Amino acid sequence: MYKQPPNQAFGPVVNRVSDLMIHSPRYAFKGVSRLARDARVSPSSVSRLINGKLNPSFVFVARLTAAIEKQLGFRIDPRDLIAERGGFLTQFACDLAGCQGCLPENALDEFGDLKPAFKNVEPGRWVTSRHPKGFPKKGDK
Repeated sequence: MYKQPPNQAFGPVVNRVSDLMIHSPRYAFKGVSRLARDARVSPSSVSRLINGKLNPSFVFVARLTAAIEKQLGFRIDPRDLIAERGGFLTQFACDLAGCQGCLPENALDEFGDLKPAFKNVEPGRWVTSRHPKGFPKKGDK
């Protein structure tokens, strides 16, 4: 018998772990497995989190945060990595990563053209690669 997953009392968890990974040379190649090793967690759990299939525990988030901090060389509040309904403390991923302004790889399609989701998004002014303009609020389309 199939059971429906329980409704969350609050909004969905949005993460930008992969968005900070692209700002680190160590995680640019085989990033999931390297981050998992550095954080002492399983690669499948990191992959499930990045793909929105995992609601992480505090310890899991703390380990990921510590590993990413070590690579970037500065402290990060875990609420800037994972937040309910995308309510991050620092709005833009590049501001969080200390980047001068970029667009994520998935901003472009296979022909090198800007995808519609990134239309009118300036380099460095994107929230997450999945939600460049921010996570929609309740009632927004």
